[in-house]
Amino acid sequence: MKKTNIVGAAVLAGAIMAGCSKESATTETAAAERDPNEVVIEVNGEKLTNAALDSDIEKIVAAQGDKVPADQVEYMRQTLRNQLAQSFVVERSLIAKAKAEGYVVTDDERKEKSDALVKANAGRDGAPKTFDEFLDKFPLGRERALSEFNNGLLIEKMLKSETAKSGETDYTAEAQKIISNIASNNAANASSETEALAKITALKNELSEPGIDVPAKFAELAKANSACPSSAKGGDLGEFTHGQMVAEFDKAAFELPVGQVSDPIKTQFGYHLILVTKKTPAAEATDDTPAAPEKVQASHILLKAGATQPVPKLEEVVEFLKKRGERDKVQKYIIEVLRATDIKTTDEFKSLLPPPEEK
Repeated sequence: MKKTNIVGAAVLAGAIMAGCSKESATTETAAAERDPNEVVIEVNGEKLTNAALDSDIEKIVAAQGDKVPADQVEYMRQTLRNQLAQSFVVERSLIAKAKAEGYVVTDDERKEKSDALVKANAGRDGAPKTFDEFLDKFPLGRERALSEFNNGLLIEKMLKSETAKSGETDYTAEAQKIISNIASNNAANASSETEALAKITALKNELSEPGIDVPAKFAELAKANSACPSSAKGGDLGEFTHGQMVAEFDKAAFELPVGQVSDPIKTQFGYHLILVTKKTPAAEATDDTPAAPEKVQASHILLKAGATQPVPKLEEVVEFLKKRGERDKVQKYIIEVLRATDIKTTDEFKSLLPPPEEK
């Protein structure tokens, strides 16, 4: 079901609208129970019936063969129904707008795009080696493939031209502000980490004083200082096996002798002190008992420390903001076109209608 290989911008537009709609329409009505002649969507007088929609769905499903597990075929049918309906609404609306605005696609543009399509898929298993092969492999037929390819080019050309009319935005100042905020947060978090390490080191020293009852003192300090919910139980985490804790914590807990407090351990959550209170060795299976993995029971004290993140380059942030801005422009334009288009749907596809204008 590689429809995106042919349609291009039309499917992109559909995906954008999917993000704008409340949610994809769903129905539990089986295809056999639908009226095949019922018009489920009408765009500028062009109608889509249940029969046409279900026919496309079955052609795509058949093209998949046994690639889709039997228990997922019905889900696939419903997903396709929603996607194809959405594509009909968006593509018909945008094509009508493009033609009204006088946009046309030249032979050179078609050639450039078709060559790029073949090149982009080169090397994939079973990928067509020519554009004609792409058309022939399209599950809805060669004529439909060529139509959707041309429609996609026309839509893409219009979107690029229309959204460019608002001019380019200089994102340098916004990017610099983002970078400054990251650097500022990193500085604050580094200070927080220094304080956490100093405090947990002081707690470790308290637990190292001679003659103290280590488990009792550990529980007391956990209740007073730990940022983990286990503090209510004196830091007790109960029993756990390998892999249930983050790697650094796991390694320290399974290597520590019972009754010994660890040095400060750094994890993604902050700094920990760990006290192992019990170890249960792995057991092999017997006739009556299944095998059991090695287990550890431990308590911990957690002091959270702020995490730092890499500071991106200015040009990277500018490029990110630019692409986000372009997507926003395209989305806004598509919604405007849909609002100006005469679209009628059944209740099943009401969510494909554009959101109302904000007052």
